[in-house]
Amino acid sequence: MNRVKSRQTRREQMIWNSSEYSHPGHRRKNNEDAVYSNARSGVWCVADGMGGHQNGGLASQWLVDAIASTPAYATIDECVNELQKRIFALNQTLYDKGGALSENSHTKRQTVGCTFVIFISDGVRNACLWAGDSRLYLLRNDNLYQITDDHSLVNDLVSRGIISESETHNHPQAHVVTRALGASETLSFEKKIFKAQQGDRYLLCSDGLYNELEPSDISAALAMSESSQSCRALVDKVLKTEATDNLTACVINAALASGY
Repeated sequence: MNRVKSRQTRREQMIWNSSEYSHPGHRRKNNEDAVYSNARSGVWCVADGMGGHQNGGLASQWLVDAIASTPAYATIDECVNELQKRIFALNQTLYDKGGALSENSHTKRQTVGCTFVIFISDGVRNACLWAGDSRLYLLRNDNLYQITDDHSLVNDLVSRGIISESETHNHPQAHVVTRALGASETLSFEKKIFKAQQGDRYLLCSDGLYNELEPSDISAALAMSESSQSCRALVDKVLKTEATDNLTACVINAALASGY
């Protein structure tokens, strides 16, 4: 999916402008990333099939399909509860599929999994659900915030003071995640709830995007007036590098609707 899509819709007192762009990068033939964007329902997702594992693209696409079939709900809490149920159910399905593939091929257990970040907003309250190292960024009042914390081995090492932040990029286990959909029979993911504000700019992305960018690159792109411009600026910047991984960006702009 190498194209930009843009949508606008009124949700409560906000009007959303969102765009998404996904690219396989320069080294890989297949794109195991998947993205879902629905400004009307206020739900967005980026999923990253686990590199090196069979059917990672299948896992990310199944997650997007499960989110896309979620019915509209009156409150953000109801929507989050339903998404959590679907995530847990899909985790079991993917875990079982990995076991079946292993039995059929007589090999060690295979993983059919993905990392993910989901963003939900009703224009007043926001929710973020995630597992792994897919990220949500927020640009607010010219300040860039990383809303998610990576569930990764190197992030655990940094938090324990064993390595520094600067050592994470070249660490031999930099791509090892500690949580992912389908990776184990029991899934643990995180949730954050926070308030929305007029002028907020959000970025959901896979590690193939942010690993090639500086925070200043992300801030500059999100400061652009249109979400489609932001997406193209982010992806084009990465494609000027070696771009060894799949990369996906989903940008959401929140503005106060006229008449409020």
